[in-house]
Amino acid sequence: MNQVKTVLSIQVFSSFVGGVLGVALPLMMEERNIDIVTIGFVFASMPLIFQLSRMLFATVSDFWGRRLFFGLGGFLGVVANSIYYVAHTPLEFLFGKVMEGTSSGSLWAVNRAFIMEESEKKWRTLVHLRTVVYLSSAFGGLIAGFLVVWFSYEGTMILCALVGASVVPLSLFLASRRKTPLSVGKALNFLDLRKKPRIFRFFLALFFVMGLSFGFVSGFVYPLFLSNNGFNTETIGLLLGLQILLAGVVSFLFAGRFEVRKLILISGALYTSVLALIGVSTSVFAGILIVMYGFVEGLLSICQEGILSSITNRKSYGTDIGLLWMGHHVGRAFSLAMSGLLISALGFTAPFLISAFSYAVFYIASYVILK
Repeated sequence: MNQVKTVLSIQVFSSFVGGVLGVALPLMMEERNIDIVTIGFVFASMPLIFQLSRMLFATVSDFWGRRLFFGLGGFLGVVANSIYYVAHTPLEFLFGKVMEGTSSGSLWAVNRAFIMEESEKKWRTLVHLRTVVYLSSAFGGLIAGFLVVWFSYEGTMILCALVGASVVPLSLFLASRRKTPLSVGKALNFLDLRKKPRIFRFFLALFFVMGLSFGFVSGFVYPLFLSNNGFNTETIGLLLGLQILLAGVVSFLFAGRFEVRKLILISGALYTSVLALIGVSTSVFAGILIVMYGFVEGLLSICQEGILSSITNRKSYGTDIGLLWMGHHVGRAFSLAMSGLLISALGFTAPFLISAFSYAVFYIASYVILK
């Protein structure tokens, strides 16, 4: 079986489950009387767990090979959904998030690195990976509301566990390609930022800014924002599914058609404009804008993959990619935690506006540096 296609198949099942959880889980927590501040803190745990596990697995996989971590991600995903099935308290949902974050960290520690090792057209193939993620997540989001209505939240979690379990046998079709015994000294050398190019260190800081901006409006914010504007569960799933579907189509159609530097500036300006409008919108107009944001999201993904494919080292793809996203997820965890507090004190407008204008630091600085 073609190795890249196998990885993309694994990503289909994993992203479908992620799309369902992205809609169902915040609404499930709200129905079980968990307040929005607590929801914010629970969701904020995932980027930190995700990145710590991803960094560990990515570094080890540069020595041991990638296959083990695809299978581990599938197994932990089943554990996470099983926990959500029985969860009723913040602590139980937090434990589920820890498992979900570790599962995602295991998968994303190796998927990009594996594809870059197996493909000659790295940027385009990475964008195809993101397209698969978007399309699969979109399908999950589109039907999430209907799954909840048909099977209840508990039945939906069981379905997610069963779909996620298919990742484990699929991972066995991947070539192991064991590299070398794990060397702590060499691993620390890969992690030594002093030995990275200056542009790599610049983007490590800028990815923190990007994560900080995105965190204010990610995770639970969109579903609860739409719920607050009167949309029911099925409609919320449809709107968010359409958003992600549009992002996937755009990322596929526009991949490689523009210079990355110019696209960073264009997508950044659109991000600021659309997020600011969402922040001051209500009712139907808010729903339309949230779907339109998918166009911006698709452009953003092309820019991110273009940066990754340009400034990472073939000898340490897993570690380099993990380092770059470390800043992103640290920033995202902080702003996710703050978003619940902001919404509780100032309403939904505050996090959308802060996200819109703080992202300008990333795209303006990136445009200048890449010159």
